[in-house]
Amino acid sequence: MPENDNPTPGNPSDSDALGDAGKAALAAERKRANEAEKANKDLAAQLKAIEDADKSDLDKANERIKTLEGENATLTTDLGKADLTITKLNVGIAEGLPANLIARLQGTDEDTFKTDAASLKELIPGDTPQSPFPKADPSQGPKDKTGITSNAAAFAEQLGDF
Repeated sequence: MPENDNPTPGNPSDSDALGDAGKAALAAERKRANEAEKANKDLAAQLKAIEDADKSDLDKANERIKTLEGENATLTTDLGKADLTITKLNVGIAEGLPANLIARLQGTDEDTFKTDAASLKELIPGDTPQSPFPKADPSQGPKDKTGITSNAAAFAEQLGDF
């Protein structure tokens, strides 16, 4: 006796075992489920409209106030975070910290950021260049022994008076 007498819809080998009648029944059931879900959504929307119609203007206004207060709290929190980030950046720049250390500043206000920046600044060696690029080394590169300053001049000199 086979272990699995009931075919499952997701298994491709089982859909072959269903035959045409089984496939048609499965498609009809899926269509019915989709229609039932759509009808459920429509009825939920109608119920919400009926509930809103029963509410007084005061209830509607109170609900709107709650929504706006929640949005206001979210925006206030976001603004506070942005202000704190701006303060951190300003203090880091004012203290002369490298960009990679400004993000490491910790604190809750300008004074604590300044204190942290001062402690970080003590850890930076004094001769650390601010530029991420090394300074030019004049001992490197080709040496100008002939006084020729360009390739065109060097070419003209090689040709001479042709």
